[in-house]
Amino acid sequence: MPADSSAPAVFLSTFQKLVPTHLETPWAEEDGLGAGELEALLAASPAAEAAREANGESGSESDGVPIPLSLYEFHRALGNCPDLLETDHFFFDADELEIRDGFLMFLEDAEESTVWGLPVADAELPDPLVWRRSTGADAEHGVWTCEGGTFSEFAVDLLAWTFEDPEDPDNPGDE
Repeated sequence: MPADSSAPAVFLSTFQKLVPTHLETPWAEEDGLGAGELEALLAASPAAEAAREANGESGSESDGVPIPLSLYEFHRALGNCPDLLETDHFFFDADELEIRDGFLMFLEDAEESTVWGLPVADAELPDPLVWRRSTGADAEHGVWTCEGGTFSEFAVDLLAWTFEDPEDPDNPGDE
């Protein structure tokens, strides 16, 4: 959970705007997750279990998974919107977040050959840099490479790329 999930939203409206931008329908509350629902899902995730084990805790005694504010607000805005979360890439549901090699994995490609994550050490940052691993989520180890953009930038850009229309004359494509 972010350090203060009751703080004013910073990224929420940016992520909510992705629904009308890419799906051409207004964002609705049902597209996201309520704070209580999200916190329960996060507490049930493999990442939360790993955090509890690392802290020597059992059950659900801890605050749960260390999650940056941007990823938390992404799930608040889009956690129930499979039309955006399950495309050429699959964003992990909140109860599927997992820690591997010191990274909180949040996204995998459709071929399950690459996974993206955020350094657990940077979880207190509101919008940390995204890293890509050379192997899928099920592989035990892989090499991590920084993508050079923050989570909010990366998520917005990935969805823009996913939904771009190659027939659109305003789309510069790969020229």
